[in-house]
Amino acid sequence: MGLPGGLDHLQVYQPDWIGVVELNIGDAWRARWTDAAELPANAPIFYAYALTFMGDKGYTTRPEGAPTWGIVEGPLANGEKPGAFVKRAAKEQVGATIARTELIGYLDCKATKFNPDFDPGEITVRPVYIAIAKKVDNLPEGSTYQRRRMPLNEFTVAVRKRYPEIVVYLEKAIDRYMVLRAKGEV
Repeated sequence: MGLPGGLDHLQVYQPDWIGVVELNIGDAWRARWTDAAELPANAPIFYAYALTFMGDKGYTTRPEGAPTWGIVEGPLANGEKPGAFVKRAAKEQVGATIARTELIGYLDCKATKFNPDFDPGEITVRPVYIAIAKKVDNLPEGSTYQRRRMPLNEFTVAVRKRYPEIVVYLEKAIDRYMVLRAKGEV
């Protein structure tokens, strides 16, 4: 498929791959985690994740008929910023109106030869956010998603089951939300 917009991003953004733990995301990506409060400049971002919370509950979602519950995730629309994606996708997949987002970190990803959408070696960044909802309504009419509201302990179990390759980093997001709640900041 190649990178949308040409190879301009590769001339500017170069991930640092030295001395890090390599993660496997399916067979399609090799990745490394970076704790960060900001995304790197000019990073090619085409996919993002958001763990959605309100009060003492976490919200899981799945396409209708999917066997496991997951978090808000998906490809960004052409030219869409990751923060805008989180707000749009949370509304579409969970019915949540987001009051606050916080970047927890990101995965620097390199496509493998088994990736059906990208050429081997192509680079992309996948940010991970917490999305704090101020309101959760019914899913939009015609939505192809289902959602579940879960206590944080059950939410954590669902995340562990669905994302075994990156669960350590998603748990950082859950921990961050619990700290914000304990401090009374959400």
